[in-house]
Amino acid sequence: MVSTRFGLILCAVLVLGLTRSDAQEKITLTVAESNPEYRIANLTFVMDDPATAAADEGAIVLDLRGLAGENVSCRYGSGTNPTATTLITGLNKANLSAAYAANATTGSLRQRIFHRLVILGESTAVCGKTLTGSLAGTVP
Repeated sequence: MVSTRFGLILCAVLVLGLTRSDAQEKITLTVAESNPEYRIANLTFVMDDPATAAADEGAIVLDLRGLAGENVSCRYGSGTNPTATTLITGLNKANLSAAYAANATTGSLRQRIFHRLVILGESTAVCGKTLTGSLAGTVP
């Protein structure tokens, strides 16, 4: 019971921490469109149930909000490469306080998400839209 409560509290802290605005990490686009940048508006993890080994129910749903108000919804699932379950397992074991892929001086969950979408080019497959740009901002 205690570990379940701790997990719920940790998830709530992570989600609430992702909603602050000031100098948040963001994607600054280099390809012209109506939004020059995107920030994370919502992030949801759905854990795979190991009791149902025949199916992978893991999912990561990510909503980005553009500076001009446009929303982009991204989804990792069992059919994406990598799968949501693979990413969630990696995040569960990750040291988020260290810089990631020499991409910045401080590590964060946002930084890893943006790195996958922009630098690794996964936005086309999971967001239905190619996000080309650079990563900027600091951990709030």
